Amino acid sequence: MNTRYLFILLSFLVSSLFSISSVAAETLSAITNNTTQRLKQIYNVNPEKLQDNVKSINRWLQGPASLQLIALPSNTQGGTDEYEVGVFFPFRSPAGRELDAQQLSITNALDNLQETRFRLMTSGLIREALWRRLFAKAEVDGLLKKQEWIASLDGVIAGLAKTGELDRIASLRWQQEKLSQQLALKKAQMALEKAQKQYKQVTGTDVLPEQVIEALAGDLENKLQTHPELRLLTLSQSQIDMNLAQSDQSLSPWVLGVIARQLRGPAGNENLLGVSINIPLPMGEGNSANNYASWKATRDELTEALAETYTRLQTQLNDALQQVNYLTEATNNLEEQVELGVEITDLYQQQGSVLPKTFWLEQLIAQQELKLTLSLNRLRRAEAISKVNQIAGVTL
Repeated sequence: MNTRYLFILLSFLVSSLFSISSVAAETLSAITNNTTQRLKQIYNVNPEKLQDNVKSINRWLQGPASLQLIALPSNTQGGTDEYEVGVFFPFRSPAGRELDAQQLSITNALDNLQETRFRLMTSGLIREALWRRLFAKAEVDGLLKKQEWIASLDGVIAGLAKTGELDRIASLRWQQEKLSQQLALKKAQMALEKAQKQYKQVTGTDVLPEQVIEALAGDLENKLQTHPELRLLTLSQSQIDMNLAQSDQSLSPWVLGVIARQLRGPAGNENLLGVSINIPLPMGEGNSANNYASWKATRDELTEALAETYTRLQTQLNDALQQVNYLTEATNNLEEQVELGVEITDLYQQQGSVLPKTFWLEQLIAQQELKLTLSLNRLRRAEAISKVNQIAGVTL
C-alpha cells in the first residue's frame, strides 16, 4: 500500500515538473499570439468583417431579377391579342466586373493589413509592459545585492568606528547610506509589483518569455516604407479612387431579358421566344462635379496625412537610433568606470594608513552605485533597440 502511494506521489511530481517546464518555455512569439487573440476577444475585433460586408463582389447579377407581364387584348373584331411574359436580369458590365476584382483585391489587402496593424499594436503593449517589468526586477535584484554587501560590510564599519579608525562623519555617512538603501529598495519593490500587475493585465500570464533580447532590425528604411500605418493610408487612397470609379455612369447595369410572347388571332396562335439586352449609353461626363470635388478633397487629406505620418515615424526612428547609440557609448563608458573603480578601491585599501577612511568608504559606496547603474544601462539599451523595432513596424 505504501509503495502504491509512493508511486502515485512520484507520478504527480513528475507530471507537475513537466507542466511547469512547458509553461516556463513560452517564447515571445507565443505570448504575442496568445495576447493578440485575447485582446481580439476583449475588443471584439474581427478583420473578416470587411470581407463579409462585400457580398456583391465578383457576382454577375447587380440586383434582383424582375418579372414583367403584359396583356394587350384587341378591341376590334378579328383583331390579334398579344400576351407577353418577360424576366429581366441586371448584371455587371465587363468593365464593372474588372473593377469588382480590383475591389476584392483592396478588401483582402485591408483585411491582412488590419491583422498586421493589430499585432503591431499588441507588440507595442507587450514590449512596454515586458521591459517595465524587467527593469523593475533588475533594479530590485541590484538593490538586494547592494543590501547584502552593506550587511557584509556593516560589521567592519562598526569595528573601525570602535577603534577610532573611522571618524564620526564617516559613521554617520554609513548610517545615512543604509537608510537611503532601505528606502530605495522599498520604492523599487513597489514599482516591481506594479509592473508585474501591468504585465499580467496585458499578456494574461505571469510567465516571462525565455528570450527577451531583440536584435536590431536591418534595412530600417525599407521597413519604414512598408509600415502598416503608411500602407493603410495608401490603401485608403486606392479605396477612394475605386469609389470614384464605381460611381461612373458608364458602369450602370446592363439588363438581359428573356421574353415569351403569344399572339392570338383568327388564323391561330403564334408563340414567340426571344432575348433582349439593354446597354446604357451615358451622355456627358462619367462622374458629376460633386463626386469629383469630394474625391479630390478626401484624396488631398490622405496625401497630407501620409506625408505627416511618414515624417513623424522617421523623426521617432532617428531619435530612437540616437538613443541606442548613446546608450551603447554610455555602457562602454560605465564599464571603464567600474574597472577604474576597482583599481581605485585597491589603492585606497593599500594606503589606508595614510588616507582617511572616509575616502575609502565613499569609494566603496560609489563603486556599488556604478555597478547598479551599469546593469540597468545595459537593460535600457536592449529596451531602446526594442523601441526602434516597434517604430519601424516590426512585430514580435
